[in-house]
Amino acid sequence: MKLEDLGEIALKQYKVAKYFPFGNLAASPYILTSDPLGYLEAYLNSKILSIQKDKKGQRKKFEKAIYFTQLSADFYNSSRLAKMPSKGTLLYYSFINLVKVFLLCKGMDLETKMEHHGVSLPSAEKTKLKLLSSSTDGISIFHEFAEKIGKKIDHSSGLDIDLNDILKNIPEVHEIGFALDLFNGTKRKFLPVQISIRTDKTRKKIYYTISYEKKFNDLMKVSKLESGIFKLKLDKLNIEDDKSNIHFRSKKTWNYTNTSEKSWKICYPKIVEDISAMNICPMITRDGYRFYLDLEPYKLHRLSSLLAFAFYIGTVARYRPTLNEEILKGKYQSIINEAIIACPNQFFYLMVSHITNQVLAIPKSKID
Repeated sequence: MKLEDLGEIALKQYKVAKYFPFGNLAASPYILTSDPLGYLEAYLNSKILSIQKDKKGQRKKFEKAIYFTQLSADFYNSSRLAKMPSKGTLLYYSFINLVKVFLLCKGMDLETKMEHHGVSLPSAEKTKLKLLSSSTDGISIFHEFAEKIGKKIDHSSGLDIDLNDILKNIPEVHEIGFALDLFNGTKRKFLPVQISIRTDKTRKKIYYTISYEKKFNDLMKVSKLESGIFKLKLDKLNIEDDKSNIHFRSKKTWNYTNTSEKSWKICYPKIVEDISAMNICPMITRDGYRFYLDLEPYKLHRLSSLLAFAFYIGTVARYRPTLNEEILKGKYQSIINEAIIACPNQFFYLMVSHITNQVLAIPKSKID
């Protein structure tokens, strides 16, 4: 097989159809914004203005969402002026309030039951958080978020969440963790991949391909791509005229009509669901999105891991001054500092994309 046999890139109304896990439509344009929380507030206000007959009480939910959006922005702005450890507490409050916006916009109501974080740091532990059991007499924010973001917490794997596992599950700081030898000599797990939605010459069939550079064969456990969920979803291809990359094609192929909006609305979500099942992590950059395939999936979604990390540093700051001194000056110092710098914007852009079902992106004109 040759590269040209992979098929054409699928176009919808002359625009490239790309994979995004945000519930967006195929070939959605980027929403360019330097202020994702400011855009979210404007979006929520527009939703309120669009409501004419409020039989289901949606207006009140959006009003609550605006309130929590403002809190999230205020806490984040305060954190930018603060130093550790207070910075960690402010970041957590910013994150948890944005999670509440997400839950409200995904159909939940708040203020109806007792709400709790859903996770704790036991006094006898230094680096292990404890998941609380979800109950019917209250709302566990952490559990509800995990389920609605797409990776429900499975208690059968235990109630402990170790700080090492949290950090290992955050692609923004994964490389630093390896440089510091925090992950017990295991190989890197986030494989950079190219994802393309393609069609055949007749433009009546649609499928996707995934490729990665051969140089990662010695750095990662790429053999996992030929077992488990990957074996169920992908066929490995032998491309004669590409010596630099390894290519896979989806086992599934969907019938579609490329000129039909209805056809796109039916097939695109199915393609996204098939790809997302393989634990694909998006990362936003100035040049758009990059995607990483998680070769060793953790029990938490990547965004749940960010929330757990923020909870950890916020809790240590509030209640554990001795541990705070030990953590900030110990082996975790560099990776925590990097996470505090690199992760908030990722969290905001990805979360607002999930909330609005749009693809938010950073304008290239943005200058920090």
